Order: sequence, then structure tokens, then C-alpha cells
Amino acid sequence: MDWRLTDNAKIAAGFGNAMEAGMSGRIGNTVTINGAQHDGVSVRAGERIRLRLVNTSLARIMALRFEGHRPVVVAIDGQPCDPHEPTGGRLLLGPAMRIDIVLDMQGKPGARYRVIDDFYSDLSYWLTHLAYEDNAPLNSTSPKHPLALPRNPLPEPDLKTAERHELKLQGGMMSGMGGMMGMGPRAVWAINGKSMTGDGHAGMIPILTLKLGRSYLLTMRNETAWWHPMHLHGYSFRVLSRNGSAVPHREWADTVLVPPKETVDVAFVADNPGDWMLHCHVTDHQASGLMTVLRVA
Repeated sequence: MDWRLTDNAKIAAGFGNAMEAGMSGRIGNTVTINGAQHDGVSVRAGERIRLRLVNTSLARIMALRFEGHRPVVVAIDGQPCDPHEPTGGRLLLGPAMRIDIVLDMQGKPGARYRVIDDFYSDLSYWLTHLAYEDNAPLNSTSPKHPLALPRNPLPEPDLKTAERHELKLQGGMMSGMGGMMGMGPRAVWAINGKSMTGDGHAGMIPILTLKLGRSYLLTMRNETAWWHPMHLHGYSFRVLSRNGSAVPHREWADTVLVPPKETVDVAFVADNPGDWMLHCHVTDHQASGLMTVLRVA
């Protein structure tokens, strides 16, 4: 979690700033772990630990690197996946995203290794340290038992018969977009030209009505200059491809990070009836229009 604090450690004013809402959102100046700042996390050489990383920030996207260590991803958004090392050794976490990792403690007793967040090149910082105890290693080699977790029973979408839809993420600073059908005066963002602001509107017509039990493939096309962690309530979806290229692990997720000017394809079976919100989890983006409703009936 990050916070924007004043010099006397109070929460800074300025929530709902229109300029920030149209850009990357409210980025804080202080980052905490479980509500506190940490200089180091005590670990012991030779042990294996499992960590669940949860980004609860309003807007900050994180790219975490564990110096001298090789994290293995075992679950994403609570759904087990093929165990794999992250691309480039960096764990990318947008707001609301969760990643479970396994870390083998292969450092030296008494040493300290930084955990670095360098998503924003001009705001790189160390989040904490892995602080090794002086004790002798618990094991001389890494544990050999498998890392794969039991999968949850999710229905597999039929990609051959899946109905396809495109959702265009629009608006924000540097977009030059006009003509949004806003639900209020704070509309800055839109999906397919329609904007829902505030905390939603019960009478808003769903952008899509999906047939219960049918497979769907959604293409999220980010036409903006900003990153958007897109979160779907009520479902997990398979992430299939980015910019038309298949992703290596086809993981299940409920939040997917869509970079500027890129596309992401996801698929799921519409097996959970109701009205379900789809929105950007950068809070300023959501509150100023970047959300909609999918109806399953």
C-alpha cells in the first residue's frame, strides 16, 4: 500500500484531483507492508517460503525484484498456475493484483538482499530487505518437492465457439477524445464511448449482455496513454494473448494489466448470473468513468 503523506506524517489532501485522474492516478510517497514500513524481513538460509503479494494501492503499479533470488510464481489472483519464473525476474503488480510466489533462501547467513520496486524509472526504491539470520543453513540444497498447487475447478472456455467482443479503453490526458456519454460531470474515461462515474449507477444499461453458460472472448484494447489494471467481478478468466501473441502460461486471473496502446485477449464461461462490474482498479480512473457492467442472464 502506498500513502501520500505530509511532512508531519498526515495524509495529504487533494483526493479527486482532476489532473491526476486523467493521468496515472494518485501515487503516494510512502509505501508500507501490512500497514508498516519494514527495513527487513528475517529469513534463514536454506529455508523455502511462500509469499502472497497483494497490491492494495490506489494507483501505484509495482515491479518487484528480489536481489540475488529467483522467485517462482505459483498462483495469480488466487488461482494456481504453472510454476514459472517471472519475465526478466520482475513481478508486475497493478492495483488489486495478487501473486503467490515461492522463494528458496539461497543467500549467505548474515547478509541482506534488497527487494526493489522499479516500475517507475524515476521513482525506483527499495521496499524492504531479506535479512538473513546468522544461523547455519537449514539445508545444503534447495528442497526438491514440487511447487505446483492443486487447480481450482473452473469451466474451460470453448475458444472455437466463443462469442467475441471488443472493449475499447478510452480517454485520459493526451487522448484528444471527446463525445463521451458520461454519467456525470467527472467523466474522464470511457469504455466503447460510454462512461460510468462515481460509485456506479444501478440503472446503467450493461455494455454487454452475455448468455448464461456460453463461452466468451473479450479483447481489451487500450487506446489511452496510461496503464489500466482491468478487474472483473464475479469471474476468473483465462489470459490468452497480448497484442495477438499467445502468452506462455495462459493463467487464470480476475485482474489483467493492459499497457498503453496494447491489447489483451481473455476468455471465460459465463456461468455466474447477475450484473458484474468491469473496471480499472486505479481508483481515480474508475471514479472518473473507466467502469461498466456485464450482464449474465
